[in-house]
Amino acid sequence: PNFVGSFDIGEHVYFFFREIAVEYINCGKAVYSRVARVCKKDTGGKNILNQNWATYLKARLNCSIAGEFPFYFNEIQDVYQMPTDKTKFYATFTTSTNGLVGSAVCSFSLGEIHGAFSGKFKEQATSNSAWLPVMSSKIPEPRPGTCVEDTTTLPDSVLNFIRSHPLMDRAVGHDYGNPVFYKRDLILTKLVVDKITIDILNQEYLVYYLATNEGRVYKVVQYAGHDGQPRSKLLDIFDVAPNEPIQVMRLSQRYRSLYIGTDSRIKQIDLVMCNRRYDSCYRCVQDPYCGWDRDSASCRPYQLGFLQDVGNRTSDICDTNVMRKKIIVTFGQSVHLGCFARVPEILKYQPVTWYHHSKERGRYEVRYSVTKHIETSEGGLVVIAINESDGGRYDCYLGGSLLCSFSLVVDAHRCTAPSKGNDYQKIYSDWCHEFERYKSALKRWEAKQSVGFVAQTLSSPNVEFTLTFLVPFSNSPTAMFDDSKGQ
Repeated sequence: PNFVGSFDIGEHVYFFFREIAVEYINCGKAVYSRVARVCKKDTGGKNILNQNWATYLKARLNCSIAGEFPFYFNEIQDVYQMPTDKTKFYATFTTSTNGLVGSAVCSFSLGEIHGAFSGKFKEQATSNSAWLPVMSSKIPEPRPGTCVEDTTTLPDSVLNFIRSHPLMDRAVGHDYGNPVFYKRDLILTKLVVDKITIDILNQEYLVYYLATNEGRVYKVVQYAGHDGQPRSKLLDIFDVAPNEPIQVMRLSQRYRSLYIGTDSRIKQIDLVMCNRRYDSCYRCVQDPYCGWDRDSASCRPYQLGFLQDVGNRTSDICDTNVMRKKIIVTFGQSVHLGCFARVPEILKYQPVTWYHHSKERGRYEVRYSVTKHIETSEGGLVVIAINESDGGRYDCYLGGSLLCSFSLVVDAHRCTAPSKGNDYQKIYSDWCHEFERYKSALKRWEAKQSVGFVAQTLSSPNVEFTLTFLVPFSNSPTAMFDDSKGQ
């Protein structure tokens, strides 16, 4: 067995470990997670089990994604219990590394564990038999696993039974029917859990710090949803020790810090890092340690009066505090709109939606295309070859929350000019403006004349039409339509 933790609670000691599952051996080799229980006063039997525990029982730990065919995370990696709450256990689990790799976090109640140990025992009658529950009539008295003052006084029938039936039939189910957090292609190794209570608001949050074998720490918050059921989401990812497995992780309430150890280093991370991690209201209000201060437009440790919405109950809470920017652009220019200089990793795979508010069409969702609107890898928007219809407001939304807003003003009277003196700049700007007018006039003229040109060409196949568009480098462009070559 691979032991990951033990806890002294009441008259028992609880052990958490993983081992090869004897009940599955007829179907192949599999590893299951276990919780075992032993009475503190267990000194073994008098003759039978005199060198072993006489009250040892174990049960399977079930951490799985619910469904018609549940997906199991069978291998426990770490277990944690908050010092202030002896009724809950939190553990990280992984799948077998031979198949689809993934990890999950599940929580277990002490009551559920007691329920499993108070249930039926499991047995295999012969080596070729299936593992089945033991009938109640076959269980001796006192019930095997019950704590007594002196285990050497236990009858042989009890000792013989517990020696051959240490496994319980019922698995210990995790809380809420689903894992707190799970993710594929990730190996979680260690965890600690912090509880945040805001008494005046009657709110309570659990923050999970989950270490990986690649030196990263995932920060997950668990909160009550609209229906009272627990929900959870990923808040942040810390690159603590790149490519180094995290071996030890401890939480200090006294110093409000997280301590992390690898084979080569030890690091301290503050639990409250509001303004150092969040530069936007959207991310700040989701962290239970933090709140958005509207006066200073910054993320600070939470206090009453600051904006906070951990459970996403008010999607527009940050609408009046988002970045708003006015951009003046000219005809033909392309512009990049973006809410992040570098998008946080936890937002990389969350789709953003851009909306354009225009005079002609009103509010509509921007559809991406290679010729007009291009989405960037950072969730930004590039508007290509801007014209007057592209003016207006552009809003970026993520999950119903406004991230940023841009007001695009198209200046038809000015083009971007080189910085070579005021006179040259003015001439160049005027020329650009006139050039845009000529192009627009030419397009309208071509549209009106297209039918006539087609008819003329069909009736006179030898007619040659040449259009010459001269653009002299001066402050007054000239366009010449030359059809003198027509035969």
